[in-house]
Amino acid sequence: MLKEQRNKGMVALVIVAALFLIPAVIFGYMLYSEANPKTAYAGDSTKTSDETVYVDVYNISEQPVIDVDDNTEVWLIQYKDGYSALQAKKNDSQVADIVQKAQKGELADKPVRVIGQYISSNSKTKDRISNYSSLIRSVGAEFDGVSNYLATDTYVSISRYQASSFEHTWMLLFMVGISILFIILGIIGRRKNIQAYDEIYAVYPEAKDNLNILLENASYHDEVLKIIIYKHHLISYYNGFKAVDLNDVVHLYHHIITMRRSFVVSNRNSTLIAIRSNNKKYQMPIKNIGKTTDTKLQSTFDYLYNHFPHIRLGF
Repeated sequence: MLKEQRNKGMVALVIVAALFLIPAVIFGYMLYSEANPKTAYAGDSTKTSDETVYVDVYNISEQPVIDVDDNTEVWLIQYKDGYSALQAKKNDSQVADIVQKAQKGELADKPVRVIGQYISSNSKTKDRISNYSSLIRSVGAEFDGVSNYLATDTYVSISRYQASSFEHTWMLLFMVGISILFIILGIIGRRKNIQAYDEIYAVYPEAKDNLNILLENASYHDEVLKIIIYKHHLISYYNGFKAVDLNDVVHLYHHIITMRRSFVVSNRNSTLIAIRSNNKKYQMPIKNIGKTTDTKLQSTFDYLYNHFPHIRLGF
């Protein structure tokens, strides 16, 4: 039985969009958590590993104390419990602002809170600074009163935090973008369904209150492929409702999209492409039943050949 289903096809796309929104929410929560860490950096006694932490900076060296090969540099900082190091990209604007405030003597009373990734020199963290403990000990020896209060096994990395945040932000935008795309496709599909119904109702008023009449009085009906020819309209009702006036069609062919996974066919989608007299293409999904779809479709093409000889069929 054929019933009007204006939302057919749209619901599935909305469900797919929701599936992409779930990881988007997860990435959004991760971004929020990273931007609002609850763990304070506590030198070498910090319990976390490779987690986002915050540190209140009370002073900072005038120049970077270690140059790193990955276009970052390390600054010596003072926090509430002693001294440690801050890794950042070269010419980092946040560090430049902290240095400027330190030169003005503003940090002692108003420390700047910095968010970064906690790095342990003893961990297997990728991109950690090689031989960090030895390097920072040498630095500490150059400053009076620093060595005894210097965390030598851990530091805070702004650059690592920024890289992680960028990755999560990109993934969030990607997931949200995919979700929006599927929602838009669903809305467009619904609009096309409505247009097809309206076209049929305008030409065949008898179908408005009884859409099933298209099946009952069809000139041709393929129940397997979901194709109807009613008078001079070709109709497909698989994954939506599409209709085209055959008197306006000059070319009709079958297009198959094959999806593979590891060189094995995982899915096939079939579409009838109708080219109208204005050279515009109109796509009509039909059910794909595998390799025999073309053979099954031949009956439809035979009917069209006999009753609408002006239409060029196939490629």
